[in-house]
Amino acid sequence: MKRGFTLIELMVYMAIVGIVVVIAGEAFSNSTKFRIRTDNMIKASQEAENVATIFKEDVSQMGAKSSKEDGVAGRGAAYGDRFSGVFDSVYMHPEDPDPAKIDSSSFRIGRDVENGFDTLTLRTLRYDTNGYYQAVEEVKWYVDPQNGSLLRSCKLVIKKADYVLPNDEICSDGPRSEPTPITMATGVVKFDVEAATPSTKLDEQQVFPPPGEKEFLFVRRYGEGNYVPLTVTNSADEESKPDSVQILSQFYSNYSNVDQNVVVEAYRRVNQVVAIRGLEVEDDGNWAAQCMSNGLVTMEPNQEYIISFLILDPSDADYSQVFVPGEDHMSVGFRSYINGNKPTDANGRVLIQDFMFFPPLSSDGGGERSMRFTVPETVSNVCLAFTFACYSPLVSRGAVSIKNLKLKKIPSSNYTFGNNYPTDGFKPEENINDKQSVKALKLKLQVSRGAKNGGSGETGNVELIVPTPSNGPRD
Repeated sequence: MKRGFTLIELMVYMAIVGIVVVIAGEAFSNSTKFRIRTDNMIKASQEAENVATIFKEDVSQMGAKSSKEDGVAGRGAAYGDRFSGVFDSVYMHPEDPDPAKIDSSSFRIGRDVENGFDTLTLRTLRYDTNGYYQAVEEVKWYVDPQNGSLLRSCKLVIKKADYVLPNDEICSDGPRSEPTPITMATGVVKFDVEAATPSTKLDEQQVFPPPGEKEFLFVRRYGEGNYVPLTVTNSADEESKPDSVQILSQFYSNYSNVDQNVVVEAYRRVNQVVAIRGLEVEDDGNWAAQCMSNGLVTMEPNQEYIISFLILDPSDADYSQVFVPGEDHMSVGFRSYINGNKPTDANGRVLIQDFMFFPPLSSDGGGERSMRFTVPETVSNVCLAFTFACYSPLVSRGAVSIKNLKLKKIPSSNYTFGNNYPTDGFKPEENINDKQSVKALKLKLQVSRGAKNGGSGETGNVELIVPTPSNGPRD
């Protein structure tokens, strides 16, 4: 005999099914919400990190002011490395009539107090793929408070006469043209940019000469390849004697007065000196042995270093003042005592290039020259070396006086920040003359996704410190 469900059994069954459906529906809903929240969190974090990467690329190049050649000299790359002048347009206000407002930094931070967002404007050089100067560009990062979009715009402040922007270029051509901003992120909740307290030299650790020493000696490299000797004296006009000053003169001239042009490549020569500690040694051309015994330095990866020295003012008649940027070459770098070359990695890639610099271009053009840098891996078995190549008619007859040569290590702890910029910490616009000594910026970025009904949604956060070694006129 077949028997069906009673009404009570059916009601119980339906109740049980209803409970299961409700529980399953709630679980599915929670799972969906969790997945959406997770997706929003991942997207927000990815977007914040992507923006931070581009921001870092911009800021780390801030203040870059020199290039391989200036594009004015027409003799071409066959004449060796080139060095263009410092482009004053890379500074914010280098010649303000009010001395209290001279700004030789390459950045400006503004604050929208009402909406709580910062604005960063920075300047740097634009290079082509070969490292040649093309233009000075100004980049601006800011938030549109109406929709919370983080925008980036770019315009050229000045450029080479023959430089033409590509059709797909995002920069605007010229300081008077209005740049079209590019949206870098949406849903931005926080965009804070803070300047580090201007760096001091209290924490610098001297690497060369050894700590506590001031004197050094230049030994000449010659008798190999195209290296030829020059004259090295100290402040007392003594040859091959240690001192805090070394005077270089009688450079080799690669200019032919007969042909009124640079000599052919086979006859071109270079002067180079290697720095060793302040010892009296025989300068017989065996620079490698002196480097190994008295000048070796080791540099650690991702550690910031600085090379600094004073160039003394020349006399009014000194021919060093006819140095031609883009023609003549003066640089400082490192050479391995093992092979005489720039330090390289296992694949032959150069780990640190030379830094080119100017001699005084006027009778009062002396002063400090300094170069900050890091290396990607340990560099050892090297010594500081200065290289000179003269191509102009008269510059080889000049003299260059280098004083207080030092290589120092700068601890990263040198970067200190306040807590709530601009209420606390260093305020760049209120300390305008100190801005040139700022060597790092901090970014605090927060991006929101999935915000509803006034809520904050899921957020991605980035806090990033970016060193700016090229900011300021001395680096």
